[in-house]
Amino acid sequence: MREKIYSVIFSGILFFMRRARGLVTVILGLLTVIFIVFNVKPVKEVEINERSRRRTSDIISDFQDASTNFQTHHSVTPSLAELGIRGMLPEMNEDILMVTRVPGAGVELLVLILQRLQGYNAFKHIRLPPGDGGLLSTLQQELLVEEITSIIRQEAIPLSFDGDVRFLNFSQFGRQAPVFTSLVRDPMDPRSLQRYRRGGAAAIYRGSISHFCGQDPRCTKINTKWRLERAKANVLKWYKVIGLLEHMEETLSELERKFPYFFTGALKVYKKLRPHKTPHNENTVMTLKPSAKKRLGEIFKDEVEFYMWLKSRLLNGTYGNG
Repeated sequence: MREKIYSVIFSGILFFMRRARGLVTVILGLLTVIFIVFNVKPVKEVEINERSRRRTSDIISDFQDASTNFQTHHSVTPSLAELGIRGMLPEMNEDILMVTRVPGAGVELLVLILQRLQGYNAFKHIRLPPGDGGLLSTLQQELLVEEITSIIRQEAIPLSFDGDVRFLNFSQFGRQAPVFTSLVRDPMDPRSLQRYRRGGAAAIYRGSISHFCGQDPRCTKINTKWRLERAKANVLKWYKVIGLLEHMEETLSELERKFPYFFTGALKVYKKLRPHKTPHNENTVMTLKPSAKKRLGEIFKDEVEFYMWLKSRLLNGTYGNG
């Protein structure tokens, strides 16, 4: 009897173990899946985070490289020799204006107007160190070109300059030139004639041809065909406008039209600055002796021709054909 009971109990245990084996298998399977899920997910997150960090690092690196290239591009101005062949850089920068001062021609009035307008028109005017207006050696020319180019790199444009310097050819030294302008006066103007009568030849306005001719020693020889033609050639190529002291309103109107960045509002400023008209010196020419007037005409033969050419150019608008 006892053996039968043991046999039943043993059979029950075997049955339970057979049934439980499937349950255990299921539980073990679930535990395995859970283990895999909770252990594989962090690995994927690590990979994703690592990839994200790599992308971020690459982006930062690319940005730094681009920033470096950008800064390099703006801190180095290629010369005309480097870019001129590819046609990427014009010979003149119209956002840079150079006023060349001709002694005794009233250019200070033009400079004063620019100084008054720089805040209104949002540009900066810079006065170059004083000079004597004489010839510069090749080295002096190059140093001045580099000095001006360095200022242009450091300052925001538009920029305007004025200086006691004859025409300076920037392209000769591989640099982009500013656009030039200036002011001249009639060599036979009554005020010049009055100074001639009072002080002799030493007190006369010396003319402007040599200043537009440039730095060549031949530019100092008066009444020569070469000097006159060289001055005209430089004016045609580099000077959009050359004003006349006797025609300031026409001069400023043309400057406003050609250089609006700099001269917008110039006429209004001039009308506030100009002196009141007086009859003084109106009959000066008539009081000169014929011999004195003749002598003055001989001294200024080429200057008179040059002035009349500039006058026609300004008043008739003949800027491109001489």
